[in-house]
Amino acid sequence: MNTRLVILPASREQEGEAVLRLTGELDLDSEAVLAAAMTEVLDGGRRWIVLDCSQLAFCDSRGMNALLGAQQRARAAGGGIALAAVGGHVRHVLALTGVDQVITTAASVDACFGLLSPSPAGTTPEQPDAPA
Repeated sequence: MNTRLVILPASREQEGEAVLRLTGELDLDSEAVLAAAMTEVLDGGRRWIVLDCSQLAFCDSRGMNALLGAQQRARAAGGGIALAAVGGHVRHVLALTGVDQVITTAASVDACFGLLSPSPAGTTPEQPDAPA
């Protein structure tokens, strides 16, 4: 059963920053939804984006590719992304694929923004030691 991916802007909207809350499943059927949301946020001038994954129930390899694509687009725009409150199955898939070593993750949205501060060119924020 496929639960449609829903992406909602969260309450934190500061200059250059945005939070998108992902609910449902991120897979082949929904990767375009994430791409469209990223385009809208980046076109709106926000470069530092936290994806709140607390309600993301499922993510497959196409979903992982969508997350990596989102990161690539944000970096090309001079920013970056981080994943907040990743749990259960999604955390397991991130670890299995190594995506958790490439995309910043943290236990909360606020912790993600602490890690997403602008870094010198060519560097990325440090990964947190504690699991979310």
